[in-house]
Amino acid sequence: MTLDTIATIANIMASCAVVLTLVFIGLQLNQNAHLTRMAAAQTSAQLLSANMGRVTESADLAELLTREDTPESWSRPEFLRVSNFLSISFRHFEVLHTHRRFGVFEDELWEGSEARLRESLSDAGIRAWWAESRIVYARSFVKYVDRLAAELEVAQAMSTMGQD
Repeated sequence: MTLDTIATIANIMASCAVVLTLVFIGLQLNQNAHLTRMAAAQTSAQLLSANMGRVTESADLAELLTREDTPESWSRPEFLRVSNFLSISFRHFEVLHTHRRFGVFEDELWEGSEARLRESLSDAGIRAWWAESRIVYARSFVKYVDRLAAELEVAQAMSTMGQD
């Protein structure tokens, strides 16, 4: 074998090694992305369980959240409890919304979260709280929640008009 032949074989082997290394890196990145999505889903479930647990453990908080009266009629401690609960809940939704926008949180999982967010926003008192509290959240999330709240208000107005 000539020196040129050996050099050519070495170049081919080096090129193959580079290609194999890139394939390996691609597989690792794909696995890492999958693990990141799974971790986000698990963290979300834990946070949601912890926050919803506050309602199941506290009859007072559950009663406040289901009242028919308006937040303006609540005492300061009552408003603080509900406001803190809602702040935690909406911060959780904000994080999930951001994760979804960047492809970390699966669309299929987001559907359930969005349904829970819509359920929350169907309450006029929570929408009133949101109107006052929206300034502390990311603009993209505010825009999204504002759109949902407006859709729900229209749907409720249409429903009320249909009952008359």
